[in-house]
Amino acid sequence: MQAELFELIATPAGFFLDAGKRVYWLYLLSALVIASIVVTVQSGKFDIKNQISSIFNSKYWFAKSRLYEVYMMLFNNALRILLLIPLFGSHLALTIFIGSFLQDTVGDAPVIPLNWFAIASIFTITFFLVEDLSRFCLHYCMHKYKFLWRFHKTHHSATILTPITLFRVHPVEHILYFVRGMLVFGVISGIFIWLFSGKLTAFQVLGVDMFGFLFNFFAANLRHSHIWLSFGKLERFLVSPAQHQLHHSSQHNFANLGSTLSIWDGIMGTRLLAKKKQKLQFGLKINSTG
Repeated sequence: MQAELFELIATPAGFFLDAGKRVYWLYLLSALVIASIVVTVQSGKFDIKNQISSIFNSKYWFAKSRLYEVYMMLFNNALRILLLIPLFGSHLALTIFIGSFLQDTVGDAPVIPLNWFAIASIFTITFFLVEDLSRFCLHYCMHKYKFLWRFHKTHHSATILTPITLFRVHPVEHILYFVRGMLVFGVISGIFIWLFSGKLTAFQVLGVDMFGFLFNFFAANLRHSHIWLSFGKLERFLVSPAQHQLHHSSQHNFANLGSTLSIWDGIMGTRLLAKKKQKLQFGLKINSTG
């Protein structure tokens, strides 16, 4: 019992040491450096006082709502450990199940003469595209349908954005994203394990996350912040921090629903480019339905 309690408390602290989490210390450090550069460029000079007031504002970091986000982080982590993993199993377990199922029902996979690097590259690109599209689809439904918006509006209730706003998620939404992520990873990796079982193990697949690393390293944490960073013309392909801030604004929250790629928004007509810097008001609008 004590070991389980310790795990419930210690696991969230480990998020800052886990390169698979967006709040990994290196990603936070890179976001800090990029934020400093952005503030300097936008002000036209390097002013240490301006840097501190813009980035380390105590009203921004120590607002009462931060406690709620920490609470949700702890609660959802406990939900995952005590309920979701025992109920649904792990991502690796589903990977092995899918691979075994294909082997038992289809038989041996066709021989595809590719080396490990080519296989890993194809897996990375395939997984990235399916993962990003599935995130967009679920996020789109969260805004489109009133039943799901009842849960997702918890995330949009934040009036001040910080990197830990990422954890302001209703438990039902947390469950939906957990299942989505498990299914996407299990199916894609299971297929690849079946196709290339002689050249690729489940553990090698689990280690491939190049796009996730790059995405998190280059300013992903600034999307939940007050630092306005636009990607200019690249926003037709990649979601910038400024675009996600527009999404969180009470004026535009049915825009920019993508996670990494903005091409899905372009297809669905929900893409909004972040042109000039805007003064935004975050949070829910009255009678909001998404």
